[in-house]
Amino acid sequence: MCKRFLLCFHDFSVWNYQKVTPILEELKELVGGPFSLLVIPDTENATDEAVENFRVALVKLKSEGFELALHGFKHKAEFSQGRSYAGLVGMNLTGGEAEFAGLSEYESSRLLQAALDSWKKLFADENGNADAPIAFVPPTWFSNKFLPGQVRAEKMLYEDRFSLTTAEGVRYASPVASFAGIPKSTEKAAFVYAEGILKIPFGVPRIAVHPVDFPRLNDKIRDLIRLALGCKRRLTLYRDL
Repeated sequence: MCKRFLLCFHDFSVWNYQKVTPILEELKELVGGPFSLLVIPDTENATDEAVENFRVALVKLKSEGFELALHGFKHKAEFSQGRSYAGLVGMNLTGGEAEFAGLSEYESSRLLQAALDSWKKLFADENGNADAPIAFVPPTWFSNKFLPGQVRAEKMLYEDRFSLTTAEGVRYASPVASFAGIPKSTEKAAFVYAEGILKIPFGVPRIAVHPVDFPRLNDKIRDLIRLALGCKRRLTLYRDL
């Protein structure tokens, strides 16, 4: 079986799409094709014009072959929600971005449905219909014990920090290389780890990049992508698993 890898661009939103889109095109040229784009669907407080332009940008990217996945609801956690102690720790470790960390079954379901409703509003056609997202990635990968099952019940692939699980329950080992939100002193070790998971001849490793990585880490990320291709890994998408 051909070795594969995923390139996943996180945090695409109504607030950054204009700045991020040129980066996507540059990476597409480097990697040889479109890749997975993780969309934050919430557009609260954005103007009608901004929302419409965001919608147009998403439709265009999808037509170019980019795979659009659901990345939480707002990405920022709501502090009023009841959470477990572990969830509160996750929030503190991520600066309040662990949106689904430690939620109760009800709160996890409520927030997931809010994300799906917001997604539908973004992608609805003239009849109000919209394709469901192929995958769900919880912000910062912090989760709760109910979320994986809730996501799969919605016929979506679920992603955590070390694996991917399809809606049918097929699980793939999938370590992730990510550089956002870590101390600069640990970046060198993070890139060494990233190189290691790409060289190991099994699993489906992910290169997860974020808007904050650019332009500062642009050259290092491009070198990492070249390494993946040099290791004879083929770019894949969630829907191909």
